[in-house]
Amino acid sequence: MEEYRLNDKDIRKVIYGSFSGSREETRILEEFPMGDSRADMLLVTRTKLTGLEIKSDRDTFERLARQIQDYEKFFDTNYLVTGTYHIEEALRTVPEHWGIYEVYESAEGVYVMECVRGAGVALKDNTEEKLCLLWRNELMRIIREYRLANGNLQRKERMISKIIGGLSQPVIQSEICAALLAREYK
Repeated sequence: MEEYRLNDKDIRKVIYGSFSGSREETRILEEFPMGDSRADMLLVTRTKLTGLEIKSDRDTFERLARQIQDYEKFFDTNYLVTGTYHIEEALRTVPEHWGIYEVYESAEGVYVMECVRGAGVALKDNTEEKLCLLWRNELMRIIREYRLANGNLQRKERMISKIIGGLSQPVIQSEICAALLAREYK
């Protein structure tokens, strides 16, 4: 294999191609803000948030430990998506509850993505952190729909507290996914 052949753009195309034909409703959000960091890609379905960290042939694993911590704060499952060039390092470095996808060039000359290891679920309840991903208007919609407060709450922290105090975790999870699936960007 040629060194530094598989780039970030190639990997993103393969990810889009792999998930666009899914039977369930999905949405891919790129460079998604999560706290003080950004996820390369976030795959949203009606039931879960999956973080996708991309490592092209030109990338290093220097920041990966910090990136893993950031992803785990906000998403239900996480995957490292990398080419064959980094696959051995990925298997040694990435925690066992993280999944790994390998992108490689097939005999026909097209890039394909294969799951090398499936992902486990998040190791802690990150409901509060996931609610932080929502915009103020998305939080207010949930509060109004479930009649969790009288009046208009101004602070995002207070909105999150009302939602956590008033709804079960499965309902909150469903509402987070629905909000991100419906989110409109300008």
